[in-house]
Amino acid sequence: MDALYILLFALVIILQIVIIIGSLGRKKPEILMREGVFATENMKKRRVSAADIMAAARKKGYFNIADIDTAVLESDGSISILPAAQKRRLEPKDFNFSPVREGMGYPVYQNGVFLFDNLKSVGFTEQKLAEFLRERGYELRDTELIVINENGRVSVF
Repeated sequence: MDALYILLFALVIILQIVIIIGSLGRKKPEILMREGVFATENMKKRRVSAADIMAAARKKGYFNIADIDTAVLESDGSISILPAAQKRRLEPKDFNFSPVREGMGYPVYQNGVFLFDNLKSVGFTEQKLAEFLRERGYELRDTELIVINENGRVSVF
């Protein structure tokens, strides 16, 4: 019985050591910019340049560094960007508006071929689609792709 307690105690110690060693390799997130001001000490410590932050901002659609409020170097090495309040993208909730779900788009005509299963899925027939196209001045022979979403919205390419 004493041997079992000693074995369990040894396992607990080994587990704690493994946890400590595992956490040494992980880096915690680091603020690189706060309220539009570079955190230069953190940038030096983590070897991140202003150009790196600007590149991350461009990837998020912000092409002016003045549009950025906060930048964070994440533990996985990526840079997260929080835009300045006046530069963030507007969302439907900003207008007290609730958009209608359009749903999945189904290709129903592609490269001269009707996709009948998809036509049926969106409640169209070949005749109904042909009539729809005629009413809007489209010729099927000039069409490469027709997509209909779950709400019946038709897109012609």
